[in-house]
Amino acid sequence: MRIPKLQLVLAAAVAALFALPQDSSANNRKKKPEPLACAELAAEYEARDVVIVSATEVPEVTTGNNAAPAHCDVRGTISDNIKFALFLPVEWNGRFQMVGNGGKAGSISIGDMRIALRLGYASSSTDTGHDNAIQAEGGARFGNDAVFGKEREIDFGWRAVHLTAKTSKDVIRAHYAHKPKYSYWNGCSTGGRQGLMEAQRFPDDFDGYIVGAPVYDYTGQQMAAPAMLRPLYSRIPPQSPADGPVISAAKRNMIGAAVYARCDALDGVVDGQLRNPLKCEFDPAVHIPACSETSGPSCLTPMELAALQEIYAGKEPFVPGAPVGSENINGGWSTWILPNSATGTPLLHGVIADAFEWLMFTPDRPGYDYLSQWDWSIEPFQMREAKKIYNATDPDLRELLRSGKKIVMYHGWGDPGANPVRSIRYRESVIDFLDDRHGHGHGHQRHGKNYRHGEALTDSFLKLYLVPGMAHCGGGVGHSTVDWLTPLVNWVEHRVEPQAIIGAKTGSTRPHCPYPEEAVYDGVGDPNDAARFSCRQLD
Repeated sequence: MRIPKLQLVLAAAVAALFALPQDSSANNRKKKPEPLACAELAAEYEARDVVIVSATEVPEVTTGNNAAPAHCDVRGTISDNIKFALFLPVEWNGRFQMVGNGGKAGSISIGDMRIALRLGYASSSTDTGHDNAIQAEGGARFGNDAVFGKEREIDFGWRAVHLTAKTSKDVIRAHYAHKPKYSYWNGCSTGGRQGLMEAQRFPDDFDGYIVGAPVYDYTGQQMAAPAMLRPLYSRIPPQSPADGPVISAAKRNMIGAAVYARCDALDGVVDGQLRNPLKCEFDPAVHIPACSETSGPSCLTPMELAALQEIYAGKEPFVPGAPVGSENINGGWSTWILPNSATGTPLLHGVIADAFEWLMFTPDRPGYDYLSQWDWSIEPFQMREAKKIYNATDPDLRELLRSGKKIVMYHGWGDPGANPVRSIRYRESVIDFLDDRHGHGHGHQRHGKNYRHGEALTDSFLKLYLVPGMAHCGGGVGHSTVDWLTPLVNWVEHRVEPQAIIGAKTGSTRPHCPYPEEAVYDGVGDPNDAARFSCRQLD
């Protein structure tokens, strides 16, 4: 039988079709990029506004402060002025951790990066766009509008961290040929503010956040100096007794001893810690004798009492009062408010004073002295532009809630440098926001108490831990050695919700409980054993 010509053509076409390579679609796909070796990164990596200045192979170091596994040490710049460093371990755990800054930044947090590197993380940090080693940029002088405009302030406020996070993850992808499985933020103080800023503005940058002692209300944090120090000083550092401080170091320690004599035993354990200072009913006008005609070591003059009461009261609504308990502990008032030397400079002044000159007001106010010029009816309302740049006060974290991202926040109860009451208030603001958006009412019962719906939602992605006796970001007299990272990783990656997190100090362990729960001693076991405590919500 003769086959029609059209059928022959169709048969030939079908045969040709099946003769094509079976994986033609795969061949047409874009090939997976080859990983860039450490030595190739500086020359081969390309991204807009990013320059890899150096990429150096570093062999393993097994001893000393610089101990670290073998890694690639990458240094670069973004937009010319933002410097960053990135450590890429040879044996990588597939995760990325970016670490925050302290104070006004101006340097890269190499030491904290190295801690993350030892755990197998690719780790990065930024100087936030200014260099403390340069006189014109040190302290708050990077905010000199006549020299830098507002660009460096914006970099410090939020932009540099975001750009560094994006760049770091892109370089990680280029080096390992795949992106990190999980990305984490880890920072305290300024680093805590940076973490909350990222969560609020750029929730896609990280999967989990460790947020310690955050100075998130940055303009409010600056107001702590006039609120806490003006009652004590007329000049810092003091040049004569007339300049202050009104309260001596000896009286400071006497006040602290009176606080602990009244409240240390309230939690059932006399251990030099206050479980919750807000529950300590201490009134210096009642619980410390008033001096007669002359001052003595165990009494307060009217001037001393007035100054102390101002510190405890704060300046609401701008500055909450200082909780009791940090007056006489290491890292407490002796560091931040009343140094041991009568002519010393309190750290609260050192980290804040020049912010009023260069960061808080527009135009700048070089030479501004908050001790003599501050007016509570004027200055707090002149910081609107600074609030937009620096404050991480937005309670809307719905994107984190929706996407399953997590925050572990911690703060020391013994921290006079950044008031822990502010962290409580931020958590409350998130609860209130979610209540407003998702409906009021009781989510369920917890420890026999009604649990607000907004609180249940908040606790599903944000946990706050208040550490008794811990000073600013660590230290103090509390159980301040804490692994915050492992519970966060388990929460993010395995959905294991953290409850009590164990803290340690020499010869002792203690659980830290998610607020508002507190660690309650069982009354019979060894109080140095964390197992003898349980987390409970108390009235």
